[in-house]
Amino acid sequence: MYGRIKEWVKKERLFLLCGLLVASFEVLGILLCKIAEEGKAGLFSVKNLLLLLLSGSVTFIFTVVVLAGMLYGGRRFVSGRAERSGLLSRPVFYYFALLVGWTPCFLAYFPAIYSYDGEPQLIQYTQHAFNNHHPIAHTLILGACYDLGKYLQQRNCPLDGMAIYALLQMLLLAGAFTCGFAFLIRRNAPRRMLIATLLWCVFFPVHPLMAISTTKDTFFTAFFLMTFFLLARITEKGENPGKWELLMLCTGNLCMMLFRKNGVYIQIILFFIEGAAALCSLRACQKGRRRADGFAGKSRIGVWMRLAAVTLFSICLFFVSDAALVRATGAEPGEAAEALNIPLQQLARSYKSGGGRMDEKDRELLFSYLPPEGMENYRPYISDGVKMYFNNALYQENPAGFWRVYARLFLQYPGSYLIAPAYLTMGDWFLTDTSHTLVYQDWWRDRTGYLITDAKPVFAERFVKKENLLPAVRNIYEAIVTDCVYQRFLPAKILFAPALYCFLTLFAGLAFCRQRRYGQLVPWAVAAIYFLTAAAGPCVLVRYVYPFMALIPFLAFQVVRKDVGRPVL
Repeated sequence: MYGRIKEWVKKERLFLLCGLLVASFEVLGILLCKIAEEGKAGLFSVKNLLLLLLSGSVTFIFTVVVLAGMLYGGRRFVSGRAERSGLLSRPVFYYFALLVGWTPCFLAYFPAIYSYDGEPQLIQYTQHAFNNHHPIAHTLILGACYDLGKYLQQRNCPLDGMAIYALLQMLLLAGAFTCGFAFLIRRNAPRRMLIATLLWCVFFPVHPLMAISTTKDTFFTAFFLMTFFLLARITEKGENPGKWELLMLCTGNLCMMLFRKNGVYIQIILFFIEGAAALCSLRACQKGRRRADGFAGKSRIGVWMRLAAVTLFSICLFFVSDAALVRATGAEPGEAAEALNIPLQQLARSYKSGGGRMDEKDRELLFSYLPPEGMENYRPYISDGVKMYFNNALYQENPAGFWRVYARLFLQYPGSYLIAPAYLTMGDWFLTDTSHTLVYQDWWRDRTGYLITDAKPVFAERFVKKENLLPAVRNIYEAIVTDCVYQRFLPAKILFAPALYCFLTLFAGLAFCRQRRYGQLVPWAVAAIYFLTAAAGPCVLVRYVYPFMALIPFLAFQVVRKDVGRPVL
């Protein structure tokens, strides 16, 4: 018995590593919650130490068991006869199934879920005062739908502009998921895998709610999925991609950058990854290496060179397109504070924890960039309260002064500098965290909830009218996203936790490395780079993690089915 356990541990060290990682973050999260609630006094009492030990042990065992069950049970789940005939073998079936499945949610929140940045974007559009902080392309689409609805209503046609936008977004997101189902069908996924994935996409509440929300994250997610599936298809085939594939990939890359600035960072880093892969393939070819499956080194070089060229062309095309949009709309550049979420939180926390001990010169310089009102407005889980007081004009004139005081205060308050980003990103790594439902508490309309669904367009109530066509359906969704009833049951609480999907995405990359399927790391890198950029954002919200929620069943299929595709490296 002991020998079998020892052999299993040696063979599946990845499970133990993942379990230790999740358990460590769980213990850290509990410690930070205790500090926030009770302070540091008595933090390591016998009661708290027992709690940490129990939580860490349970989380470790839970992670190992779940991952082992997903891998071994998943292999059996996705094995068997592939669906080669009937509706399940036709991607168009999933397209219409998704639209039909999301329709009740659309009717329950008709004309749309008007939330997050939708109102400031429409204000920019109607006042012709654009700002590059929000994607101009998305603002124009939102505004065009609003204008169309306004035009129709003025002519006694009861069609709301936000309903037009929601329908357009539903069509786009369903198309992106359909690309994923086509991906599964081409990889000979069995019937049960296709049905389970379809049920997940239709009934997991986040998907229909995001499909009808007026937030740029849904558009971004659609093109994020499109880019991932195209890259996965090209790298798994191991053949030079055709013109159609390259054109679609370029379109996905460009639109992903147009609808979130995170896409720009993704593409730039991806270009260097693809270039490095081409160099590795060239080096292997020069050494005379040949793969057992006959996939020659010269072909590998061609694949990576084409991908790198398309990525570079997409980046250049984005900068040209973005410059044209800025010039056409007269958009003002975004504020520097938008990229300084973590540093501003660190400075504010340092001031609140020991501002009285600061050197007078440091305090004076700090106040010139961030006045006391901003410091006092510090909230651990969101940076907007501090960021709104930041002196962007001074930073543009003298960024060096800001970073000088930042570096000096780091030496004085290293603890605050470490704890501040931990609180800000807690939802990304703490499985039982609820901070993502509390970021707007005592801050923005004193609103709590999993997703914001009840905002109303204050300035445009005449042309954007909220109606509830299916009250019973809406009550179900509201119980989940506003009342957060799922938090009463631990399995459901974990299922809805953003950290779960961040961890699963990370574990997928580790599994690819363990299986030496290095070619799969290139599409996976799209998700990994996005996570790094999203973690530097102003807070953790479900809409920021939504790309991982949408991707996870397709990524899990790649991990479980080792026979899917051939590594290109």
